[in-house]
Amino acid sequence: MANYTYDESGVTFYFFALTILSVILLPSTIYLFTSSADPQKKSKSNTLKLRTRKSESKSKVPLVKYSLLAFGWVLLSLIAYQVKNTDIKTGPIWDPYQILNVDTGADLGQIKRTFKKLSLKFHPDKVKAEDRENAEAKYIEITKAYKTLTDDEARENYAKYGNPDGLISRTMGIALPKLLVEAHASPFVMSLYGLIIGFLLPFYVGRWWYNSSRYTKDGILNPTMITFFKNIREPISQLNLIDLLCAAEEFNSADLAFKESERSDLVEIEKKVQVANQTYALEAFVRSEKFNSDSAWKAKVLLYAHFLRIEIENQHLSIQQQSIVEKSIHLVHRGLIQISGVHGWSGCTLLLTSITQMLTHNLYGIHQIRRLSAEDKKDKLSILGENANEVISIIDSYPQVEITKAVISVIGDSSITPYSIVTLIVKLKIINASPKHKSQDSSIKKVSEIFDNLDETDIDSIEQVFNTISKDKKNTAEPPEVVAPYLAARKLSNWWFVFSNPLNSRNVVPPVLISDLVTEKIFSVQFQAPSAPGKFDFYINIVSDSYIGCDVQQHIKMVVVDPSTLPPVSDFDDDISEPEESSFAAQMAEARGQAGAKGHKNPNDSSDED
Repeated sequence: MANYTYDESGVTFYFFALTILSVILLPSTIYLFTSSADPQKKSKSNTLKLRTRKSESKSKVPLVKYSLLAFGWVLLSLIAYQVKNTDIKTGPIWDPYQILNVDTGADLGQIKRTFKKLSLKFHPDKVKAEDRENAEAKYIEITKAYKTLTDDEARENYAKYGNPDGLISRTMGIALPKLLVEAHASPFVMSLYGLIIGFLLPFYVGRWWYNSSRYTKDGILNPTMITFFKNIREPISQLNLIDLLCAAEEFNSADLAFKESERSDLVEIEKKVQVANQTYALEAFVRSEKFNSDSAWKAKVLLYAHFLRIEIENQHLSIQQQSIVEKSIHLVHRGLIQISGVHGWSGCTLLLTSITQMLTHNLYGIHQIRRLSAEDKKDKLSILGENANEVISIIDSYPQVEITKAVISVIGDSSITPYSIVTLIVKLKIINASPKHKSQDSSIKKVSEIFDNLDETDIDSIEQVFNTISKDKKNTAEPPEVVAPYLAARKLSNWWFVFSNPLNSRNVVPPVLISDLVTEKIFSVQFQAPSAPGKFDFYINIVSDSYIGCDVQQHIKMVVVDPSTLPPVSDFDDDISEPEESSFAAQMAEARGQAGAKGHKNPNDSSDED
């Protein structure tokens, strides 16, 4: 039976506390320092910004975290110092050989002779009266040791349990100070237990559950996704999509919600938007009839002011405008485009990608100037004086993407038949990529060369390219930063791949976000061929999520053939040579032939037994 004792000296508790603190502090320190360094690096923009965020006051939360971390390390150091300088006292190990002063494993004769000498020396009747008490204790010890080594049962018990009396009660130590279980400390211990278990734990678990139930896995409020899902449709106009975007619940919560004190400023901004719309011959700006809440109206006014580059004098509304623009980019990327992609609406998807371009670069960018020659650019921009060259360099930095090659095929087959799994392999290239970006991996470069030179009828080469890019890991090089002066946040250049059928305006595959296009990229998508033979037209759209006027489109044809018109495929067994007559395989084949002859009657034979 085991007895439990609490730590009297505190030594075991120190080791326990040292272990727990180390398990908590080490990963917390690594996480805190890495997480605090990355956001600053990633949020710092290296491009021209005409609109910047207000310098945010330092949050108290990181200060509290660092303070707790420092306190934890100080506490860990003190406990480690205490453990280092604590003498661990262990009870003496009872050893009968040591008591009799003989070697371990001594024979029985030596043990008896030694015991006889010691018993004569320490027998209580052989010593003086003043030494009798010590001699009696010593005599009992040597007698017990002698019996342990001479009695078979006692010796076996000592070998098994370290005690001649056999298995006795075991004492288990608990690494908690005895102070915690004493009567005068129990109210404090119970109060601490109730605070942690009854309040703190339910509070944090409840808060986590509340936040996780409010948001989708992409960080969008559930009511927002419900609104998007119920109201998006095909066909739909871009104006209606913007109205739907402004109805997001994110704009009706926290600091972005409409306040009555903002009405007069918003009305003034709305008037400027209406004038700008008339100037650019756009449709009149009106409040949405379907989503007519004040918060949706506020979001729409601020978004259109951003599209038309209308300056907002109210500093508070200007800051809110940047927050609304950044949230809108996320809502379109992770919300509306995802829903449109699930439905397979190509027209709606392309309209949504154009909205992300407007959110990044406003309504009227400088993409028209990109098409001019170098001399015409200098002539048109001469009014800028010394800044003309800088503007031209920014214009020339706009990415020029090109679909260098697109191959459509069935892997391992020379023909596309109904219901077969078709693979589309596409290679993209940034023509004006910056030379500072990392060069490609040698294996990828080799595949790129093979793909550039392959013949579309070369089944083996197509399969080789497909297998290589399927195993290829995502490019770790960071894509270039978007030059977006009117967007305060730092944004990287991404591209949407939209593969559609023009006959029904449907996406053949869901839209694919390409976030690792730095210099060039080869990727593949798969889809099922139509159910009937024929010629089918498709469009490959590579759409920027940031730049206006950088999109490319390529037409591609697919021919689905009738399987009955294809030449017969040779049987697999035709390539296998016939076995020799004397071989085991020939004997087995002959046996199978005889068994088949006995089991199946020839249909040409007649029988009179009816």
